[in-house]
Amino acid sequence: MDLVDFLRARLAKDEQVARACSGAAWAAASGGTVRLDGGDGPGDEPGFVASAENASYAEHIARHDPSRVLQDAAARRQLVDDCEKHAWIIAQGRATPEQQAAQAVREQALRLLALPYAHHPDYQVEWRA
Repeated sequence: MDLVDFLRARLAKDEQVARACSGAAWAAASGGTVRLDGGDGPGDEPGFVASAENASYAEHIARHDPSRVLQDAAARRQLVDDCEKHAWIIAQGRATPEQQAAQAVREQALRLLALPYAHHPDYQVEWRA
């Protein structure tokens, strides 16, 4: 598996999980809980999502709700697609020296995008930025 395939697979998994629990936005509530920011609970009360040790943890969880994960994955996928497009151009032998230099930066960006997944068994240490 190359780096691009690895990133595409991780992004697809992130999106799959986020879609499975998407709906209303999440909001930190009192007492370290995270609730759906809408009427998705019984009697149109905000539905329960998670309980955290403290308000800071709850705020962190709420800030990383499924809609944010989906937006993040879409942005990362656009970066991966752009890097692949330019790599294809260079492989065709029609690249200027400037384009080749820019591709080195793109390849570094791909390695950086993979770092959050370094714990995954398919991650290869040579990708480490």
